[in-house]
Amino acid sequence: MASFGDLNSFICIGRLTRDPELKYTPSGAAVCKMGIAVNRSYKKDDEVVEDTLFINLSAWGKQGENCANYLQKGRRIAVNGELRGNNWVDKDGNKRYSFEVNVNTIQFLDSKNQDSSDSQGDSQNDIDPDDIPD
Repeated sequence: MASFGDLNSFICIGRLTRDPELKYTPSGAAVCKMGIAVNRSYKKDDEVVEDTLFINLSAWGKQGENCANYLQKGRRIAVNGELRGNNWVDKDGNKRYSFEVNVNTIQFLDSKNQDSSDSQGDSQNDIDPDDIPD
């Protein structure tokens, strides 16, 4: 019987929820932090339910610098990466957890000058950039 190893792969298409933030580590590595909103719809009791998932992203190096230079809130992107978990203890002593996607590849799906509402794609999967939280 074949044995399969573990797999950590994340792929999605969505819109940026905020402008990318570029920072540099003490060693000089560029890291760009941004968020993406991914919509889905499903049927429940003969009713279509719309749901949005908000995911934090980190892009490193030249890729991160390109994201900071060419993307802004509302832009549509495709992402391929790995899910990473962070845990810490807050000031009240509670254990806290968060997850983000470490970006391997990113594709810009609309042009910088193109209005978000004109982007190609299935309109039911597009969200209005004005509805994205800051």
